[in-house]
Amino acid sequence: MNALTQRDVGAIVDASFAILTSCGILKRPVPSFEPSLYEAAQGRIEPHFEVPQTTISPLMRRFLFHFARATQPQFIYGAGTYVGFAFAWLISGRQVGDGDFNARGVDCDSAATIIARRNMTWLETIGALDLRVADALIDLESSSDSIDLLFIDVDAVDTRKSLYTDILECAKPHLRSGALILAHDPLVAAFRNDFERFFAYIENQDCFGPNCILPLDDCGISVTVVR
Repeated sequence: MNALTQRDVGAIVDASFAILTSCGILKRPVPSFEPSLYEAAQGRIEPHFEVPQTTISPLMRRFLFHFARATQPQFIYGAGTYVGFAFAWLISGRQVGDGDFNARGVDCDSAATIIARRNMTWLETIGALDLRVADALIDLESSSDSIDLLFIDVDAVDTRKSLYTDILECAKPHLRSGALILAHDPLVAAFRNDFERFFAYIENQDCFGPNCILPLDDCGISVTVVR
């Protein structure tokens, strides 16, 4: 089997955004994926970040980068940011755009968060970034920030992905109209029950609009828009 070319990969990323637009999730014009912009971010992240393990595939990295670049969120909230690898692609994509933005990543693992803070020093937006050792549920309940992009990737040893629904419920009062929700791992068989609950919650809440699962890799990613 021949390896995908850069053009092939860019076409896949662009096709995924065309799907999100056709589903009514994205409403503003989306620029084409720019390999040179991604490669600049890649040069800051991949050679320098300490990443003990990750399921964020090369294609998913490109998607996350381009998602933040295309949607230009003013406030990004990450629940379960671990060592900051996935979150870094969102931050790097957003910094390509215009204007200031802020981002907060929370994780219960203090050792992982220490690594995340060290990793993020390689990015240029460290002043706009707050990485906390915290339970996302508690942090969201005490927050007064309005969220434009919510990224969920918690994976506790005992509860795995079951907290996705609870996190979304706690985040709901803070989500602006038009906000976007990214949930990682919807295609992993071991998490099927957790995601059934998550999607049932979305379907039963009037504030949430269309949802789409993109099978970019074995893990996949779910995208939902807030009405």
